[in-house]
Amino acid sequence: MKYWNISLPRTPALALARQMLEGCLRTYDVPMEDAEDACRIIGAVVPDAALPPEGYRMRICTEGPLQSVEITGATDVSVLYGVSDFVNLVVPKAEQTHTWMKPYYFRNPFEEGFENMDCVHAPQVRRRGLWTWGYVIYDYRRYLANMARLKLNEIVIWNDYAPLNAAEVVACAHDLGIRVIWGYAWGWDTKIDVRLSDETLLARLADEAVERFEREYAALPGDGIYFQSFTETAEQELDGRSIADVVVPWVNGICARILEKRPNLELQFGLHATSVAQKLDRIAQIDPRVRIVWEDCGAFPYAYLAENVAHARETEDFTRKFSHLREHGATGVVTKGMICLDWTDFVHRAGPERIGECSAGEIAARLPIARRVMRLTQSYWMQNGAHLQSIVNPLLQGDPECQILALMEDGLFETSIWLPTALFAATLWDSRTPFPQLLTETAQRPDVVFANAPQADTV
Repeated sequence: MKYWNISLPRTPALALARQMLEGCLRTYDVPMEDAEDACRIIGAVVPDAALPPEGYRMRICTEGPLQSVEITGATDVSVLYGVSDFVNLVVPKAEQTHTWMKPYYFRNPFEEGFENMDCVHAPQVRRRGLWTWGYVIYDYRRYLANMARLKLNEIVIWNDYAPLNAAEVVACAHDLGIRVIWGYAWGWDTKIDVRLSDETLLARLADEAVERFEREYAALPGDGIYFQSFTETAEQELDGRSIADVVVPWVNGICARILEKRPNLELQFGLHATSVAQKLDRIAQIDPRVRIVWEDCGAFPYAYLAENVAHARETEDFTRKFSHLREHGATGVVTKGMICLDWTDFVHRAGPERIGECSAGEIAARLPIARRVMRLTQSYWMQNGAHLQSIVNPLLQGDPECQILALMEDGLFETSIWLPTALFAATLWDSRTPFPQLLTETAQRPDVVFANAPQADTV
């Protein structure tokens, strides 16, 4: 029997890595002991100019009966990514015998050995993340930990009021290499009733957006501000005026006022293509210091339903258009097709609150419908997931630093890494892998949950 030893520096990110490794070793009944004759899993933070940003190097070496797994990266988060891939990709592949008897499907790679390797892996998309309302994060620590397991590094959290525990959320996220962007509305509510011809009203709404930033967000820890304005509609005009013609100078004015005081602040404009797609020349005039984050751009992966792939070619063409829209100015997108709020009973929050600290009872009450929705969406992701791949390259060609997010809200991601979310993350890490292979590898991850409703055993 072989013994294995884990050696990792002590950081919050690598505490998660250790937890993953220890769980993996327990699964294979591997004794863990710090002995000279033990095989070793070593994680080390080592500056290496040859490694791409967030990349890691994994080496598996054999010396006689002993093996060592060495995972190195320039940061502890990069090492965490390597550990996650070892546990969730390398080990599941190594355990397969590709036979149905003698041995029976599986082997124990920790006992029988891994193939030697020396490889470098790094993300194809630099900014990979999720978008959610804050109040439907039920457990922020577990939500963020599951993001880190999937090598996601950015989250936009939308709120009616800045969270009371914002500093704690940001500290936890930063420990895991995750940027936090706070989101709030500029000049609209859940419906658009702004009179665009009323210049006095527009000026007052602009003042309110700036004042709210200064009051709630200016001193808040975080990595940027995401905002939406009055573009979430299928109408091109409101109150007799073009939405694009009004929103561009209005948003630019607010951004200029905020950036005058906070010139290094990242601002992200959440823009719905449905109301401005016919006036891209006007949208191109958005302040180049502001990242435009597009959504509702056509078929899946922009559509709320992953079954909606009609007009996929037009969607890809439109992605190519807006990704090349501005010579200077960053781009992002929010993809959909997983799960969203139940808007039939939505009510705004009554006031500031702590987020991500719900009870076990609240989680249990939500889980049946979340699982049911994810069971539906996972079936269409298995069928249509390649459509996400089709937009990644156009986005990267337009902006190599583009941001790609997925709407994952009220889906209890903190309790379960659902297949669609894992497929999304895997695609952003490497969209060049053929989708059937990506689906196979992701489905074999031991941390991925297929959302099948629990049923009583039948005899």
